Amino acid sequence: MNSAQTGGSMLIAVTGTPGMGRSAFLDAVAVHAEQHDFVVRRARGSRLEQGLPLGRPGPARPETAGRPVALLVDDLQRAGQPALTRLTALLADPGPGPLLMAVAVCEGEFATEAPGVQEILSAADQVIRLGPLGTEGIRALLGEHGIVLADDQAHAWSHATGGNPTLIISLLQRLERAGRGASAHLLDTARAQPAPWSLRSRVAAALTGHPESVGRLAACAALLGGEAETHILARLADLDPAEGDAAARALIGLGWAADRWTPPVLWDCVREAAEEGISLAERDRLHRRAAELLHDSGAPAERLVPHFMEVGPGDWPEAARVMRETAHEVWRGGDDALAIRCLRRALREFPSDSPQRGDLLAALADVEQNADTSAMLRHAGQALPLLEAVPERAAVVARVPLTLFLSAPHAASEMLEQAGAGRTEPMVPTADPVTRPAPKAPEPSATSATSATSATSAMSAMSETSETSEAAELGLRLEARVRLSRLGDPAARAAAVQRLRTLAPGPVPGPGTAARRELMAVLVFAGVLGGRLPATEVADRTRWLLEHEPASAVSEYGASALTIACAAVAEASEPARCWLDTALETARQRDDRRLRTAVLSRRALTAVHAGRPADARADAREACATVPGPARDSLGDHDWLTVLSLTSVAVETGDTWLAERLRDRLAQGQGAGQPVCGLALRVLQIPLTAERELPALAADLQDAARRAEAAGWGNRTLFPVDVWCAPLLLRLGDPEGALRLLARACDRARHFGAPAALGRTLRMWGTVVRGRYALSLLAESVAVLRESSNHLELGRSLTAYGNRMRDAGRPGSDGILAEADRIAEATGGAVLRRWIAPQPLSPHGAPPCGGVPVAGGLLSETEWRVASLVALGHTNQDTAEALGVTRRAVEKSLTRLYHRLGVDGRAGLVPAVRRMAGKAVFGSGVLAERL
Repeated sequence: MNSAQTGGSMLIAVTGTPGMGRSAFLDAVAVHAEQHDFVVRRARGSRLEQGLPLGRPGPARPETAGRPVALLVDDLQRAGQPALTRLTALLADPGPGPLLMAVAVCEGEFATEAPGVQEILSAADQVIRLGPLGTEGIRALLGEHGIVLADDQAHAWSHATGGNPTLIISLLQRLERAGRGASAHLLDTARAQPAPWSLRSRVAAALTGHPESVGRLAACAALLGGEAETHILARLADLDPAEGDAAARALIGLGWAADRWTPPVLWDCVREAAEEGISLAERDRLHRRAAELLHDSGAPAERLVPHFMEVGPGDWPEAARVMRETAHEVWRGGDDALAIRCLRRALREFPSDSPQRGDLLAALADVEQNADTSAMLRHAGQALPLLEAVPERAAVVARVPLTLFLSAPHAASEMLEQAGAGRTEPMVPTADPVTRPAPKAPEPSATSATSATSATSAMSAMSETSETSEAAELGLRLEARVRLSRLGDPAARAAAVQRLRTLAPGPVPGPGTAARRELMAVLVFAGVLGGRLPATEVADRTRWLLEHEPASAVSEYGASALTIACAAVAEASEPARCWLDTALETARQRDDRRLRTAVLSRRALTAVHAGRPADARADAREACATVPGPARDSLGDHDWLTVLSLTSVAVETGDTWLAERLRDRLAQGQGAGQPVCGLALRVLQIPLTAERELPALAADLQDAARRAEAAGWGNRTLFPVDVWCAPLLLRLGDPEGALRLLARACDRARHFGAPAALGRTLRMWGTVVRGRYALSLLAESVAVLRESSNHLELGRSLTAYGNRMRDAGRPGSDGILAEADRIAEATGGAVLRRWIAPQPLSPHGAPPCGGVPVAGGLLSETEWRVASLVALGHTNQDTAEALGVTRRAVEKSLTRLYHRLGVDGRAGLVPAVRRMAGKAVFGSGVLAERL
């Protein structure tokens, strides 16, 4: 402007690709010119008014009485020849007074190359080319609309829009329609909305005037949906190589990189326009052709899927094969959802009775193992009748996760019958399998122990004759599933123990194979449920299984679930704990939240049976808080062991938050009809049941326990429902009923031989009865528990025994209670360490996952924290820093604590606080208030 005022005239050209802000630049020039006393005149080129000079008739320069003039022309490339001629003349003879002419020209438009436009551009005194915004510019633009972005979000917006201001503004317009959510998802929310009409019209205008081949190439690139070489785009658009290269260069001139599909937001808009401008038949043809070209060029699988989803069945013979290959590839990459979509689309290529459809259903069932177990069982069952050969059907059944044959018995029985499990001939192929037609389904008949024995004997014999063959491995896996599905039959449980003795006569049978370990886990579990294996043998065998089973292969429904359950009740807690620690790291590395929930719950079960309630409570709470959203999302429909584990922890620790969360899940989940889940739901309902409804609940609970036992769940150490029912009967005034349950539980625990379970039951029985019989039971409890590693139960029994002896005036009570105090002190140290450990924030407002000792009583929670830190060896300064207070405040708290607890200094405080925490844990178990 200064140059124009002093030099007479000045021509400025503003260029840039579509959407870079040329009009906004001219708007700013107009404001600035008015502030400097220029007479501002605006004009815009338009295809509708190309016959008029500068868009409307009138003099080229107004009468301004000597004032400087600013003539601003937008979209010069769209002006007609008369307007261009008059502008050229005005530049040659600007007339009296200073003249500033600023023209905006859009790069890449077809008319930009017109001679009249190029003549004006070549005469410009200065050319200003507008480029894309950087990340800071994008932040500033969005900041004007109240949106603040983090660094990674700003880079995402930059990649999506290429820094094009018009594209950014279009996303903001979409957000106004959709409503704003979290800033981290604003870009996805905006892109999910249709492009505004203003953007679509500008895109159409940019293509106007170009040869038809440019528009066709742009439409095909948009429909292809990602990076592609130019020759592929040209073939899709039915262009020869020369036409394709020319069209690609024209799009590059507009700033649209068809081969790189940048910027993505622009191509989203082009795709919307292209899909609306073609017929459905043409759209199907283009998607089918795109799928063929991408597949032939070796494009990644995820590029093929969107096009296959748009192609109708039967349109491309290769669709099913390619979709299955794609599903396998993305499944191996961890994308189960996309693999499921691919296989379901491939199923549409075949009729309902096609053998190929059976093969695809079996593949779909494999993919759904971790995503939807109910759908997996359904699709595996649908696949079996369609497969012609017995070996194929047996292989499908053998790939179904093992423990589902326990939690879904009806579906499992149907699959086993279709695979030939009800037949007396071998159910698996020989070492050299021969394809044969599917056998006719047997006539319906009652299942007998004889048929089960003959079927499994055939498999056993085959497994032993060819241990290294693939057929033998398949035989072992199928045998494991058959035996697990028949655990409700006492004869089958007895046969399982006999088979275990044959398969592995000693406790250390050698390394074995994965299939052999799977079968052994089932056989050991059958022996535990039926009470036919002693705890010592169970501990030895589970220890061997855990030593040879890699924790890196952990799965939600694998044989390790059975092994961990057996190890927990047989008091093989240390090997189980080490194995689960490694398995938890595996689940975290996979980022598999459901598996992490399962592993945490199993670790909690091991901890509660080992007498570590604080650890059990922390793991159980973390398991429940692992998955965001409703509680039902954190548990599989058939994960009975997770339900059993969390129920055990909730009951044994009295954790109301955990009980509520689990109760809500069971009340609405599909698994509530399973024996374990049904019992757990009833047990968790006890605290919420009104007093008048308790008798009905007690009867229902005992009836459910009898049904569960009839179904094979007879081990009351694994699921101690008798022990959990006893307090309910005492509350109802039925001590005789409670004593009957405890006596029966004691007999079963004595038969199984796990010291902790037997000692606990004896202690509970001894606290219910009176007189010398009580002392006899408690004395036996103490003696039994001295053989166990569960020091918590020993401390409880010593406390109960010492108190009863003191009340009866018997000598020796002081020594017994002193020993109980020492155990309480050691137990309290572990509880305090768990309590003061930093706890991660849990979702849904859940309280921290750590175990809290006694927050009330003599001490406030703050005093407990000070006392706990000091009791664990922290200095006053360390305690002050941990609590965020001054050292002087800690010293004052300690002085009050010494006085309140009646101890002499720190040396007396440490054991006193630890004992208090330990005794609080002693009193938190079932019937522990009677110590």
